[in-house]
Amino acid sequence: MTETTNPTTTNPTTTNPTNPETAAAARRSLDRWLTMWNTDGDIAREICADDFRIRLTSTEPDGSAPADDIRSAEDFARYLRWWHEQNPGVVFTAVADAIDGEHGRLLWDVEADGRRAGGVDVFDFDRDGRVRRVWSVGGQRSVRS
Repeated sequence: MTETTNPTTTNPTTTNPTNPETAAAARRSLDRWLTMWNTDGDIAREICADDFRIRLTSTEPDGSAPADDIRSAEDFARYLRWWHEQNPGVVFTAVADAIDGEHGRLLWDVEADGRRAGGVDVFDFDRDGRVRRVWSVGGQRSVRS
């Protein structure tokens, strides 16, 4: 197994997962993530790494996956501007989250057109606590218990 599939494998070139500065900066990035999605895509330039990537499991209504083309924080800010135009009134709320060194996770709900659904985002952070990678999976019901 590789280090990305086996959490017990270590690599001396990766960030020390117990580095409190990385964890604190990652916390600040995670705390702004849903504000970025809800209102201000320009936040991406501040909290996302230059080599940012996101993998959304959902597609647009036409079946396209424009987020697959994102290769930088700047690309993501442009994508979010477009996404906000396409999805007015959509609101994400945090349900629970956790930071574990250079990794994080966020359970969220989203409300659109009077319906609520939920999902989870899994994050990798760089040494400065900026988001490098995100895998986002959405479902058809709330993650609240």
